[in-house]
Formats: sequence, structure tokens, C-alpha cells
Amino acid sequence: MRPRTDERRGRRRLVGAAVAVGSAATAAGLLVWTRRRVGPASPWFALAAVWLPMTALGTVSHVVPIRLPPRWHRLRPVETDGRLHERLGVPVVKRLLRRGPATLFNPGLRLPAEPTPERIDGLANRMCTAEASHVVAGAAALAGAAHAAARGRGRAAIWMLVLDVVVNGYPVLLQRYNRVLLLRRFGPPSPTER
Repeated sequence: MRPRTDERRGRRRLVGAAVAVGSAATAAGLLVWTRRRVGPASPWFALAAVWLPMTALGTVSHVVPIRLPPRWHRLRPVETDGRLHERLGVPVVKRLLRRGPATLFNPGLRLPAEPTPERIDGLANRMCTAEASHVVAGAAALAGAAHAAARGRGRAAIWMLVLDVVVNGYPVLLQRYNRVLLLRRFGPPSPTER
């Protein structure tokens, strides 16, 4: 039984590596094309510089979950009542993302029809993976904004920062808020959760 499991694991790693390389190459190619087409100071390039890494990481995370240290995902006391997220408008963002094409990005981030403890733990883990993807993509966008500012393209840096908050910042807050809602409704996660 062991060789078959190892074989599957090896194939899964190979598929994960292929998806990662393909996603990164596609994102990089599109980013270079966008830069040549509209210029590095364009708001369209800023959108591409924020959006493309996020979609590449999101694609990869469906095959190879992106992880941050467990302490990162622990909800802070200021978050546990949900008021901070509500003041920042996260429920409004949640309503917007639950409609239209945005629902296609992460179909696995829905409350299961039968909310067993295992399925709720699985959902919480998928939320942590989505959060981690947006954190990493957000950090990349911040680096891009810093690079633009250092090159004297202040307008592009501001566009990247604003778009980073929308494309990555709010989704991070949304995943944390959703975990607050899970905690309220279903109690603390099982000890086996990350």
C-alpha cells in the first residue's frame, strides 16, 4: 500500500510544480506585455502588477496550499467580536464578492450544506490558504509599489498601493472575518486544525 501512496504523492508534487511554473510564467509574461503596451507609470500596469501575482498564487494554492505560520492565522482579541471588520466595511465587500464573476475565484469558500466538524475545519483551512495567498501577493505588490516609488513613479506607486488594499487587503480581512463568524456559529476549531 505504501508504494502507491508515495507514487500519488510524487505525481501530486509534479502537478503542483507544473502549475506553479506555468502560473508564474504566464503572470510574468502578461506583466511584461502590459508594461510594454501601456508603460510602467500607467494605472493599467499598476492593476496588472497587483492582479497577476494574486491570480497566479490563487491558482497555485488550489494545487499546493500556501501556508503561513499558525500564529499568523490566530484571531487577535480585537478581531473576535467582528466590530473592527464591520467598521472597515468588510461585510459590504463580502456581499459584493458573493455575486457575479468574483464567486468563480474560490468556489470552495462556502459554508458546507452539511456543516460537520470535519467540513467546518476544512473550510477554515481553505480560508487560511486564501488568506495566505493574499498576504503573499499583497507583500509582492507592496514591493512593486516601493520599487515604483524608488524609480520616481509616484503615481504608479500610489495606484499600486490603492489597488493592493482592494485586491489583497480586503480579501485578507474577509477571510479573518469569516473565521470570526465560524467561531461564533460553530465554536473553536478542532485541535488538528493548523
